[in-house]
Amino acid sequence: MASVIENETILPGENLIEILEASKDSQDKPTVVGPGLKRQSKDKITSFKGGQLLHRPVNLFWINSHQRYYIPCERDTVVGVVISKTTTQCRIDIGASESATLSLFAFPNATKRNKGIVDIGDVIFARVLAAAKDIETELVCVDKNGKKDGLGVLPRGGYMFKVPINISRRLLAPDSKISEMLGQKYRFEKAIGLNGRIWIRSRSLETTILISNFIRRLEYIPNSEQENFCNQLLQ
Repeated sequence: MASVIENETILPGENLIEILEASKDSQDKPTVVGPGLKRQSKDKITSFKGGQLLHRPVNLFWINSHQRYYIPCERDTVVGVVISKTTTQCRIDIGASESATLSLFAFPNATKRNKGIVDIGDVIFARVLAAAKDIETELVCVDKNGKKDGLGVLPRGGYMFKVPINISRRLLAPDSKISEMLGQKYRFEKAIGLNGRIWIRSRSLETTILISNFIRRLEYIPNSEQENFCNQLLQ
């Protein structure tokens, strides 16, 4: 379970090394920085966005903020839309300041004769392979072992919607039971992107809308009350 380290809001540019070292749950293992934090040197870990400083064992720290604008990070999974295509690659809108590129060879078992089949308008679930300030964001539809692992072109008939990025992170947290509880009552497929985009497909339009509206409302429900909120929906 994630815990809040500082009651006050962390501001961009703060050096948090002393706070992180004092809050470690294991002094024998290194500090791991997540979204919103950047290690500048051995003695400097800086926040580059404002929000709450959260912690989860073992020694994992990140900034939780009410953020809608996505900044690509390596290894993030994202949901995007194909906006253009050539013979070797396509461009994907992932909600960042610039679109990302996806090679048609970045699919499982892709070859020159058997490239990924992608059309303009398709919804893509992909992983960020490379992202930095001065380079173009690059996506792939394979995991680190070269397997599909749910990545690729998502089936037609689904519904993609946007939420604040902290809601995506809340849904993907290891201790989150929201998806499990929804799955007890509704059958549906989902793809949750760390870029604040979620794709849902169920057997009926009514169920898809109900689930998407429920997820949107999580923005106004504190973490401590989300389980009770789920139970009310299921009842």
